[in-house]
Amino acid sequence: AMGGCAEQSAKPKVKMSQAQVNQVKLASMKELCAASGVVAKYIKGSKNKKKARKLGTAGDMEMRAIQISTLGKKLKYGSVAFYAKGLEEAAASGSKAAIKEAYGPIKGGVAAAIKLDANKKVYGKCKCKNGKMKCKKKKKKKK
Repeated sequence: AMGGCAEQSAKPKVKMSQAQVNQVKLASMKELCAASGVVAKYIKGSKNKKKARKLGTAGDMEMRAIQISTLGKKLKYGSVAFYAKGLEEAAASGSKAAIKEAYGPIKGGVAAAIKLDANKKVYGKCKCKNGKMKCKKKKKKKK
């Protein structure tokens, strides 16, 4: 007797409304910005040893690089996904100097991609600064 497993493997496609799609994208943009901020804080470091430990390890940065790469692909930010691969390799080496060097183009890429995102009508102007993303919507003028 065969189990009915084959029928359960096919996932039904769920249609999302445009508002839901926008929410998911905005959440991904915030996550990308936050991940970028974590790497920046790690590179900056802290003189306080206890605080420095909380900023993570090179292994943690490797996970962040994978997260940045995945989100970059999902959001169709090609350059971000491309440079994240370099960050991933640098983090794997465990060298903070290599991580710092590989992070340079990502920092600019994430900020620029979010700022230049084509959906300005939906989110307004967005900025990614210090791991936090803010969007300002244009107010409609009353006639």
